[in-house]
Amino acid sequence: MATTREKLLEIARSLPPTPRVFSELDRLLLDPHNALAPIAELIKRDTALAARLIRVSNSVAYRGEQRVGSVEEAVARIGFFETYRLAGQVAGAQLAERALKFYGIEADELRDHMLHTAFVCEHLALECGLDPRRAYTAGLMRPLGLLVLDRVAEGHPQIARYHPVRDRDFLAWEGRMFGLSSPEVAAMVLGEWSFPPETIDAVRSQYLQRPEDSACRLACLLNLAGGLVADAGQALLGEVRHWGANAAKLEAAGLDEARFRVAGARGRQAFADFQRRLRGDEAPAVTEGGAPHGAMAVDSCNFPVRARVVEANDEPPVHTPTSGLIPPADFTTFMRAYQDMVFSTAARLTRNDAQAEDISQEVFIKAHEHFNQLRTSPTAGGWLKTVATNLSLNHLSRYRNRWRFFSEFKRDDAGTDEPDVEFAAPDSFFSNVDASERREWIERALDQLPDHQRVPLVLYHFEDLPYEDIARQLGVSLAKVKTDILRARAALAKILQRSGTAHEKLTS
Repeated sequence: MATTREKLLEIARSLPPTPRVFSELDRLLLDPHNALAPIAELIKRDTALAARLIRVSNSVAYRGEQRVGSVEEAVARIGFFETYRLAGQVAGAQLAERALKFYGIEADELRDHMLHTAFVCEHLALECGLDPRRAYTAGLMRPLGLLVLDRVAEGHPQIARYHPVRDRDFLAWEGRMFGLSSPEVAAMVLGEWSFPPETIDAVRSQYLQRPEDSACRLACLLNLAGGLVADAGQALLGEVRHWGANAAKLEAAGLDEARFRVAGARGRQAFADFQRRLRGDEAPAVTEGGAPHGAMAVDSCNFPVRARVVEANDEPPVHTPTSGLIPPADFTTFMRAYQDMVFSTAARLTRNDAQAEDISQEVFIKAHEHFNQLRTSPTAGGWLKTVATNLSLNHLSRYRNRWRFFSEFKRDDAGTDEPDVEFAAPDSFFSNVDASERREWIERALDQLPDHQRVPLVLYHFEDLPYEDIARQLGVSLAKVKTDILRARAALAKILQRSGTAHEKLTS
């Protein structure tokens, strides 16, 4: 199919507003002497960004002596560049709010990938004398074309999903399906949103397909950052063949091997620190060697230890080659790409981190048994999520008599007197909860529900299982599943109401 510019721009206009605010903020910050007022006014145009900024500035990570209540105070407290980073994070979270099913990329995976690339690009730019803010922007917006083309594909049922057996990379698949590439689409949309020309050129040339692409230093930097992020276990399957450090790329970017590795390590640590600040955590504990606990020291050859992640076995890890290319047969890399998703699925259902780690370990043991099929499958993430869900339910079933006590009603499970309740679809279920805050609010509220309500609610609204499948897996009647979900939603609405969150749709 031929994809027209008008169709692509129509989809771009339907995307969330924060990326455009992010672009305008970039222009405002070009002048280091710019006043606070116009920056604050711009941020206020996006209520999600303004709320996020104030909340983060009041967290313990910034150690404010007193709470701030305005955007101006929040910007003054955290600074212009941190405000810019936060705007980028919100923009990326809004853009990658759902999975790219035609590319086989989970939403969480893409959000982390975008932000990780942005921080690595920023620190590479600092090392070689380029504008770090421009580099951060290019790293964050790099996969924008994937997001747009995935939405184009949704309207054309004849389009087959990307699979590495049929197409060697995303470019081959995109050319066959759309007649143009995702970097070209990203450049087109960034131009429509008035991003700087150097950012647009870098994103367009990021794969360094043509000899003249290497003349763009920022494109070389973007390509090198892609290899470092892939080394850290966050590669996108259809791109790995384009990455990798070599002498020509390093020279074009103005780096040598040693400075490149040091800057990359700093970028990975900056990414971890920023995530900590977003969570509002205290500063990380410092080890005897002077590095934060769990962080990778600059001169270390080991991967960083990620929080709340299942441990690998005791054998030496399989490292990727210095070229930055990830062998498809590398199970360690595969595990690191999906371990957070598997853990969060199990933790949400069991509400117990230790049990979720045990379940995650079992999931990856099963994955190892089927790795020959999974390593080239674009639906590997869905398979892992299904296994994690089933194992979590099996774990809960061992305690069925304990938690079922709380869900006993006057009618028997097999009875037919329970009301046949219809519910809104998942999108409208959360429609009044701001997208950038949705996950944190809901996760906290879910923790307060009893198991018999939380489990079917999670399976229905988070795992998209139909009522019949939930009833079958839990071993209860269809009517009981509907009633438990109804009561869980009502309880969730009350919890959110006490928290001050929009909740009208939960009770309608």
